[in-house]
This record gives sequence, structure tokens and C-alpha cells, in this order.
Amino acid sequence: MATQNRFFACETRVVSGLGCISQLPSELTHYKLTNPALVVDAGIAKAGLLEKWLTPEILNLPARILAPPNPDLDSVRKGIEVAKKAKCDGVVIVGGGSSICLGKAVAICLVNPGDILEYEGNEKMLSLPVPTICVPTTAGSGSEVSRVLVLHEHGRPTEVIVRGFGTEPRVALLDGNVLLSCPKKPMLDAALDAITHACESLWSRRRTLITDALAEKALETMITRLPAALNDRDPEACQEIMEASSAANLACGNTGLALIHALTMSPDVPLPHGYQNGCLLLAVAKFNRSLMDPRHQKLVDQLEPLFKKIGWGGLYNANEIDDHNAFLMVRASTGNPFRINNIRASSDQECYEILRSSGASISAAA
Repeated sequence: MATQNRFFACETRVVSGLGCISQLPSELTHYKLTNPALVVDAGIAKAGLLEKWLTPEILNLPARILAPPNPDLDSVRKGIEVAKKAKCDGVVIVGGGSSICLGKAVAICLVNPGDILEYEGNEKMLSLPVPTICVPTTAGSGSEVSRVLVLHEHGRPTEVIVRGFGTEPRVALLDGNVLLSCPKKPMLDAALDAITHACESLWSRRRTLITDALAEKALETMITRLPAALNDRDPEACQEIMEASSAANLACGNTGLALIHALTMSPDVPLPHGYQNGCLLLAVAKFNRSLMDPRHQKLVDQLEPLFKKIGWGGLYNANEIDDHNAFLMVRASTGNPFRINNIRASSDQECYEILRSSGASISAAA
């Protein structure tokens, strides 16, 4: 019986270690970038952290683009306009998943005609994006090693996803020191996203020995080292969870995501992405358990004790997910390839039951 071919790719060169952010100027030289756009998280810029991390040469780049949380099409278009006006030849990104997605969109549209929305879907670009160098400041999305960008356009059933070869940054600098200044709540939300990426890879229909190795180690590291990183700000622990975040994305980026991400694809549910994912973890793990590898069952069983250790409830708070939000979530998942990729098939009614088990305040009629 013929089996479906499965692939593994990692095009990003990853540089990892405490203090490696200092290599950023030499990476600009390596890629011959003389006028890159600087895309930075707006909150990081406001907090004055860029001056702590970046050299004057980079701080004074002529095109600086501030990335809001969950960028929409309008914020991306404005950023692209700034970069084009400055005739930028590359992109430097300093920030979390939102900044990285905005920066990837800028890199695409600097050399491809038309609007970013024209490239929604798979492999629609005419030319490779300009070189992008990324310094992630959260241990969460892992987008620094991903060929995908996600934009949150309100009013659509699901988020805008652009996927294509060359969208991934050329190089990612993973420096755990940047986590030392991260507030606890965003750091936790990001970590929940990374944990979800690892878990979704383990219950994906397309998992392989290679992706298992990455996902297992990433999940094990997040379970054992997140408390020291989150509560004690231990630099070595911060470095380890930063690397685990990238490993988790390399895993799920090759297996594809699954049921949790299918349910959190609506741009109109006003909750942080990583937090939404984390609230669904225990219920979806239980739903998938009977079909999971026994080794992975044991790993996932450690999530609830981890949540207790870091003082997080693991469920949605009361009234965060009402009937309307639940409808948006289930609608976003219907026909979604992530839901189809889940190891266990699910009906809409089962999705509503998963939401109830995750703390959603929805009526019996839903």
C-alpha cells in the first residue's frame, strides 16, 4: 500500500546563545544589507529596550516600523509603504510573533508587486523576499524559523495566512537574555504557544521520527525549564526555552498544526493567541489521548502539574468564551486543514464540548 510522502525543511540558519544579539551587525555585513528596514515590537520600543540591545548603527536605520500586537492588513500596508519609500534592501526584525509576521510581509512586498493579500495561500510569490534577519524576543511562536506569516484581519472567518519558500528569515539570533525583561503575562502566553506547537506536532497525522525528536525535546524542555525562566528569570533556563520554542515550530511547521490551532483561527476572538491555545491544551490532549503514542501520553500528562507549578489555571476565565465566540471558533475550524490534520477526527459538536471542558461559558444549545 502506497504511503504519502512526508518532508522536512529548515532553511533558516540558527545562531543560539546568551549574548548572540551582538552578532547582528556582522550578519548585516554578511548579507550585504546597507539599508534594511527595522521592524520592532511597539511595546519593546516604548519600554526603551532597543537602546539596551542594539548598536547605534542599527538604532539609526532610516526606516523604523513599529509592529502592533496582531497586525492587520492596514498596519502591514503602512509598514510596506515606509520600507518602499526608504528603498530598503532587507529587513531586521526585533520582536515576537506579531513583529516577525509584519516583517515577513514587508520583505515579500519589497520585491513583489501588488498587495500582500494577493499572496495569501501557498507559494504565490513571484520573487524571493529580500533577506530578513530576526531576533525573536519571546519564546513562543517560533516564527523566526517558519515560512509562514499570519495576519489578523477582523471580519474574516479565519486569519490571513501567507506561506512560501523564502518567507522564512535567512538567520535567527536566539538570545535568552532578551527574555529577562519580558513581563510575566506575555512571557507565559508565548510559552503556551510554544508548548501547543510541540503538542500539535505530536498529534498530527503527518508526524515523523524527525519531527517527534524535535517536538518531544521541545515539550520536555518547556515542562522542566519554564518555571525557572518564568519565575526566577534564570538566564540559562531562558536560553533553553528560547531554543525549545524554535524546535517546536520546526516540528509543527513540518507536520502541520492540528485541532487547537483550527479552533483559534478566528481574528475576532479578542484574546491573546498563545493564551487561547493554552486554555485548550488539556481538553484536546484528553480528546486525542487514545490515539497518541504512549511516550507522548506521558509527556502530555505533565502539563497539568506544570500549570499548577507556575500558578496558571489552564482554562478560560469565566465569560471569556461565550456563545458568540464559541460559534466563531468552531466556524473557523470547519473544513480547516489543521482540524483535518488532527490525529482524531472531530465533529462540530465535539468541538463545542472541548470548549466547554476548557472553561467556555456557552449554553447547552450551542
